[in-house]
Amino acid sequence: MTRTCTGLFLFLMVVSCIACRNRSPLSVFHKKSLPPVTQIIDLASDAAWQISIDDGPWRAVKVPGGGYNSDIQEEPLINQAAVKDHVTYKRIINIRELSPGKVARIEFGGVNHGCDVYLDGQLIGSHVGPMMPFEFDLTDLIKPGTDHELRVVAYPQWHYSYEVPHGFVYAEARMHPDTKVDFDTESGWASKFSYGITKFVHISICPGIYIQDIFVRPSVVKRDLSIDLWIRNSTDESKSLIIRPELSSWNQDNWNYPKFKILKISLRPGEIRKITAGPVSWKAGPESYWWPNKPFHEDYRARLHNIEVSLAEKKVIVDRKIQRFGFVEWTEGPYYYRVNGIRVNQISDGTPESAMSMYDCYSLSPAFLPPTDTTSGCAETWKRFMRLGISANRIHQSTPTPYMMDMADELGFMLIPETPIRGCQKQNWHKVYLPQSAMELAKTARNHPSVCRYSLQNEAEPEWVPVLIDSINTVDPTRPLVFEDNQIGHSCRIDGKTGHAFAMLHYVEYPRPAKIITGMGEYAWDWTGHAPGIAHAGGGLEEFIYYGADMRLWDISYMAGWDFINYWPNFLEGMDQEAHAWKQSGYPKNRIDKLDGWNSPVVHMAEKYFHPYLVLDTGLHRMNKPGRSFETQTYHPGEVMERNLAIFNDGLSRSSFTLEWEARWDSAGGVPAASGKIREISIEPGFNTIKKLRFEVPESNTDHRKLFLILRSRMGNKLKFLENNIYFWIDRHQTISGTI
Repeated sequence: MTRTCTGLFLFLMVVSCIACRNRSPLSVFHKKSLPPVTQIIDLASDAAWQISIDDGPWRAVKVPGGGYNSDIQEEPLINQAAVKDHVTYKRIINIRELSPGKVARIEFGGVNHGCDVYLDGQLIGSHVGPMMPFEFDLTDLIKPGTDHELRVVAYPQWHYSYEVPHGFVYAEARMHPDTKVDFDTESGWASKFSYGITKFVHISICPGIYIQDIFVRPSVVKRDLSIDLWIRNSTDESKSLIIRPELSSWNQDNWNYPKFKILKISLRPGEIRKITAGPVSWKAGPESYWWPNKPFHEDYRARLHNIEVSLAEKKVIVDRKIQRFGFVEWTEGPYYYRVNGIRVNQISDGTPESAMSMYDCYSLSPAFLPPTDTTSGCAETWKRFMRLGISANRIHQSTPTPYMMDMADELGFMLIPETPIRGCQKQNWHKVYLPQSAMELAKTARNHPSVCRYSLQNEAEPEWVPVLIDSINTVDPTRPLVFEDNQIGHSCRIDGKTGHAFAMLHYVEYPRPAKIITGMGEYAWDWTGHAPGIAHAGGGLEEFIYYGADMRLWDISYMAGWDFINYWPNFLEGMDQEAHAWKQSGYPKNRIDKLDGWNSPVVHMAEKYFHPYLVLDTGLHRMNKPGRSFETQTYHPGEVMERNLAIFNDGLSRSSFTLEWEARWDSAGGVPAASGKIREISIEPGFNTIKKLRFEVPESNTDHRKLFLILRSRMGNKLKFLENNIYFWIDRHQTISGTI
């Protein structure tokens, strides 16, 4: 993606109100007052920025451009081996108008792995930590209509002695400048981690008194809603203010919304005040809640709501902010997770941004951006996962963009954002930088209902976990917490002072059944030539599918392979095996529709095994592990065939099923041999049950004949699942172990 900007690109965003049925007039505000205009000055440019390595000569650079080491940059690429300590970006900015009382802020989407920011040689702020948004105030330094030099000094992780989180970073065609590493590009241990300025950089001009942040806190258990507000007075005068929150429907539904009381506060010059509105009673029922898209429907839209907060001084609105949210509550059961009190299980991916086809992939790849005339965008990405039965994604050691989370909110796709903290790879503990990273992640993601929990770190150092628990809970105490474990090796939880986190295990056997919350954060891995001792690596997509179904039987609440681009390199729009940095795949080619991609046998296998209402013959499942030809059992006429069938209800409602079965000769459409029904099978959402199917094997006029067993699961009159591909051998004489 190329940005062209020869000067400052200025656009205005006017926040409009959405009317709702029960809104009363803003009687305390001036009727002719208008919502304020927020000005955004975009500093992205292909031409305006220059860069210097370790105070050397200047050269042109695109910003953001995927970071200074991106292959989007002009040749020659800036090799990380050439950077001993820092790089410096510079450009000229000119804010032509800055009215008295207005505030100018420079806002970054991320600078990796930390930076100092200067205006005309004066330090205005520093931020340490990768991939997280941050901002600094420029107001007192800006002279309208005057050129100012902006400099950003960006540092790699070795500048901080590896005490700053540094995410999924492996060697590419370079080595760390201060140490040798064991990996090289040819072995596939590579990443496209973006160094320097990423995501966005712009200047916002906002009112002198403004709503700095909103945190919406719904409770399904209490059936109430509270809102935390941070109000900032950047003027040099004390201010008496009136705050009015109002609710409306993003979907334009007609809910009976509660009304908040009008709040009055006084702020000293320069003061930032946190206040809470509510709680107010939420009387709308479960149909107003945010629910995951399970079972998946193409046209599903989650129920979302807006909270509009107006800030007024002397009856004149001075700021207005709208925050979208979902009325949802994520909690834990004894060995599973709950959404709004209902058990929810997840088969997931663990998407590593820096292993994909582009630097700064979440900001630049069409797979994570809005749709265009020629691309389908992020909504299609989340739908592709859900069509397969993959209902969640761990955003591995990175930070999802607001747009990615917005689309997940709307489509009912579940996200697990993860900090860039890694418990190995030469990363050292720092008492400020690492806890700060967890807090910044929660602040970025906490208003998104699709965020079902946070992952505190990958390949965790267990002793770091308690501090991270307590840190993230200061910002968002409403989500369950986990850590990705490759050191403890068994189901466990770690406690902090304010909460706890459960282990998501890597490459070990899982309990059968789970007795506490147990997730397999990484299990199957398509890795040809894998190291001895790494369980379940090399079996490909079939292995991931098989164990996903098996874990469902044993109450494993979360299962993910590592990772889906290993199984299907071109799964997402714009992705390509050759362009991926990560080359550990044992499937080193793109998939082709109808052959090994969409509408192929392996994809149909995923759609079946990950189906929310799967009916599984447990005996055949255990016989047919990945990589084998299909094996079945042989029966004789007159024998009683007894099969254990696992029936799943991984939807979020209704628990009464009927199982219909038929036995047919030679094919699924062959001559009927027997049939029956098992009625009134009660299964609560998220659970499964085993039912025995028994019938006498009919007589056959042919030796060694196939008898197909067709299984149908229904809720009421609606067909939920069909299995018509399993069969048994019927032999009139001797038992033969059938293999095809």
